[in-house]
Amino acid sequence: MNNLQEGIEEWVPETEVRRKKERIHEVTLLRAFAFLAVTLQHCIAEYIYRPDIMPADSIMLAMLFHFTRFGTPAFVFLSGLILFYNYSGKLDYRSFIRKRFGDIFVPFLCWTVIYWIAVEGVIGSRLLQPSAWPTIFLQLVRPTNGYHLWFILMIFQFYLLFPLFSKAMPSAWGRLYPHEGGSYKRVAWATLALGLAYGALMWLSYYKMPGWAATAGAFWSGLITHRSYYFVMYIFYFLIGGVCAFALARFRTFAANAMGWAAFVFIGAYIWLGYDVLRFSTERMNLQVSNYLKPTTFLIIVSQLLLLYGLALLLQKRKGALCRILLFIGRHSFGGFLAHAFVLMLVSAVTRPMQLSGSHLPAALLTFILVVGGAIGLASLLSKLPNGRWLVGPISRRKPKETGAGRSVVERSVREQTG
Repeated sequence: MNNLQEGIEEWVPETEVRRKKERIHEVTLLRAFAFLAVTLQHCIAEYIYRPDIMPADSIMLAMLFHFTRFGTPAFVFLSGLILFYNYSGKLDYRSFIRKRFGDIFVPFLCWTVIYWIAVEGVIGSRLLQPSAWPTIFLQLVRPTNGYHLWFILMIFQFYLLFPLFSKAMPSAWGRLYPHEGGSYKRVAWATLALGLAYGALMWLSYYKMPGWAATAGAFWSGLITHRSYYFVMYIFYFLIGGVCAFALARFRTFAANAMGWAAFVFIGAYIWLGYDVLRFSTERMNLQVSNYLKPTTFLIIVSQLLLLYGLALLLQKRKGALCRILLFIGRHSFGGFLAHAFVLMLVSAVTRPMQLSGSHLPAALLTFILVVGGAIGLASLLSKLPNGRWLVGPISRRKPKETGAGRSVVERSVREQTG
């Protein structure tokens, strides 16, 4: 039990955790990893398409880009883990959605306005033009100024539908793992079947759906073209988060033991995906070849998640300065995620006029350091304001007390596996 006593840090306030369970320290570390990955990929995208980039820098940035593929799916995985861990069983839907709206959607609205003002007013000088005002409503549906904010719209779909998940998942778990001390073989086979089905969906998404979009009618074409905005394209990671929540100790053991073969799978998929990018790139690197909705990328992401989960467990055990830094980043990752594109916008305003031929790789890495520091620092400062939670979400600072109320199937699984 001792290795389960550390703190869980999440994108929801501690007061939401009504059934106090074992605290999941590695969640905060994984959130830090995910935030760093998303920030790095956006910093790479800032430089890799510049016309004066040298082939060596372009190739190295593309190779580095593949290490960031786990970022967005990791956030989906963690959302599933947190929701199923805290809300298995009965759920007050009205209270649940009200809090999610205030903690996640309101910051999205605020940052949508901030990015709209920055792009339309400061960069485009169009803020006072009547034609610019209707565009803010489009940004709430399909964000382009805050290009990363699409994720909030996508993940909120899981929150809206979570009552269905919260009923279906415990029911399915009860059938797969009907009694304490039972075998997890059924769970393993069901997870494998889910992975194969999702891999088939990724194959259709990458190899077939673009053709369908070209021949379908206007409505279906738009639906297929913007499929990355819909929760169903990320449902595997969300459900695997639920599996982790229901069998936390077993999942930890599995992740730690799987690091060897996960590294092997990652290396193979990484080489394969890198070859694809080089093969289908001409004058510049085509990073769309390695998008999230591709079978090879799916293999990379799953292997990366297992590797990073094992790494988080090691860091948690050893603690140290690196662990403390990552915990700080993880606690402010939601605010940092919302703000990082704004900080990158400020940095790129300085770097874009520069002649960086032959130096794009170091420039991208330096920008990454500046953006991470600036975004997390800004999120930390905003969280200290009286109404800062409307900009960066709630930041949990207190350790919840253990209670005996509300024991669920998740608690049963944790209790039996940890003694």
